[in-house]
Amino acid sequence: EEDIDELQGLLEDGAAEIREAVEELQGEASQLKRLIRKMNKPAHAIPGEIGGEIHTQFHRIEGIVDTFYENVKELEELVEEPEENKEEMRVLVVQELYWQLGRLKEGAPFGDILVALSGMTELVDEALSTDPEDANALKVQDILDELELVRGDAVKQVKELGAKLQDPIVWEYPESPGAMYAHRLANGNTLIAESSASRVIEVTPDKEIAWEYTEVMFPMDIQRLANGNTLITDGGNKRVIEATLDKEIVWEYSEGLEMPCIAQRLANGSTMIVDYKGGFVIEVTPNKEIVWEYRGDSKGLKSPSGVQRLANGNTLIADGGNARVIEVSPDKEITWKYSSEKLIFPCGYPWDARRLANGNTLISDCFGDRVIEVTPAGEIVWEHRAVEGACGVERLEDGNTLIAVFKENRVIEVGAP
Repeated sequence: EEDIDELQGLLEDGAAEIREAVEELQGEASQLKRLIRKMNKPAHAIPGEIGGEIHTQFHRIEGIVDTFYENVKELEELVEEPEENKEEMRVLVVQELYWQLGRLKEGAPFGDILVALSGMTELVDEALSTDPEDANALKVQDILDELELVRGDAVKQVKELGAKLQDPIVWEYPESPGAMYAHRLANGNTLIAESSASRVIEVTPDKEIAWEYTEVMFPMDIQRLANGNTLITDGGNKRVIEATLDKEIVWEYSEGLEMPCIAQRLANGSTMIVDYKGGFVIEVTPNKEIVWEYRGDSKGLKSPSGVQRLANGNTLIADGGNARVIEVSPDKEITWKYSSEKLIFPCGYPWDARRLANGNTLISDCFGDRVIEVTPAGEIVWEHRAVEGACGVERLEDGNTLIAVFKENRVIEVGAP
């Protein structure tokens, strides 16, 4: 009975937090509406042909804000029964509202409001270039600045609400500049490549730094090897290195590399290397002999960034520039793909891909701000959205998912569904 009472209390607390977050979001939506009303008169008073274009653009923004406002009103109704409506709320928040505010939207490079405000800014700049003293154009410009601030606050609120409605974040390492790949070690620590900080760190569950390596520039991937050394793709220095815990380099490969993105030491001792800028994947022996390479089919490889040698001998490649994940045989035949028809195209950009033990594939759709798990038939069976710039992904033994979130400068561990 005590356990049931505690559980009921947790559920009620969670529901209260969601309601509070929705109320705050409603405040942001109301501010957007208020600013649109404030923009109405000056947007209609700018003269000439450019004034007509500004008038038209104003009504575009007005319509988008009205849609956003109505969606928030719908969310307010759903939150009255948060447990029953949780899935509907999740979809509304992390897909519709998130994209409307200016992240990514299916079929468009950026979300509705961001594009609309950007278009209006260009038009107002053009009007001011003709008449720098146009009071109405200056007023519209000031309101646009206010709208952008409110939009930014609303994005943060939507992301916080999305975190409450999705599988929970059970561990986080914040303030990790340019976190690009992260791997959970056998000792429970987490190895992180902080590209923007130009260092590699190993952090404990309590977020203490247990080891770091700084003699790199824009490191992109790391792997702790069975011998205790660390394999690092040193992107800025155009090399892959193996360093001991005492920070001595015992192996290095750089020939022909332009921007190595990810490296994987194979069971046979060779090293798989993906070159992001060069557009190729190579397998290199300890003696630095290339024994296998892949540069793509008729499409080529465009900005590839993820690789995994599978148990069947094939190679899984995240081919970001072509918006696809492909599985390639040793004979360089594509045996499976998850392509732009399934990803958010033209924005879809698979940065990393990992074949799971159940046969599904875990994909970080970096520009789509999501991580998805797809079946061999391409069906999405799990996803975590509203993470800006999801790069490296890893499914942990307990079913949780480790995600390096590049644009948010953090690493998160999302609980299993």
